[in-house]
Amino acid sequence: MQRKGPKAPFALITLILLFGRKKPAQDTATPPSLQDDPDKTFPIPDSLKKSVTGGDVSKARDRLRLASLERDIIGDALTKIYEAEAKGLINETEKNQILQRYKTDLKRVDGEIDTHKKTVDLFELESAKEELLKSFHEKMLEIDLKISQIKPSVPISSEDKIAEAPNPPKTELQPAPTQPSPPKEKPPREKPRNKAEERLETIREEVLKAMERLEQIETEG
Repeated sequence: MQRKGPKAPFALITLILLFGRKKPAQDTATPPSLQDDPDKTFPIPDSLKKSVTGGDVSKARDRLRLASLERDIIGDALTKIYEAEAKGLINETEKNQILQRYKTDLKRVDGEIDTHKKTVDLFELESAKEELLKSFHEKMLEIDLKISQIKPSVPISSEDKIAEAPNPPKTELQPAPTQPSPPKEKPPREKPRNKAEERLETIREEVLKAMERLEQIETEG
């Protein structure tokens, strides 16, 4: 009897540990949330892959910063040259000789600024496009989730109503004597729209309607 006493708490702890280990298995079976990993929920197609990498845009920003600073320095130097001529420290020929060297540097710096600025702008535009499509994709997943939650509780009886609807009696109509109809005026032709613009407009309207419906469902729920 004295040996069974210490074993009882040990057996109780063992049972608690065994039952406690089953709960994580149930958690792992639950579907992951949409915000765990955006890259997994939104597979990026080849058309959306960035032309510029993060390392490239970082280098471009550094070079753009240095080129802008160098341009300011050249601008200050050109100002001092014109001031020196105005004070009579140099003549016009000497001024033109000095300006020629700085103009060459200025042209080079302007070219670097233009190149690096385009690189940064391209990266930012592609990033904005990717974020916009990711947001759209996540909204569609949220709508699909709401549909999957609501649809099972809604009785679908549209097929039964269609089957119960009586067919209208068929009546034989005698062909009426045809009369020459007056020539119809052709409506003014609308300017043809681009198919891509029409498709984009249709998608935009569908998304807005779906978002309004989702907000209404959340308000009613």
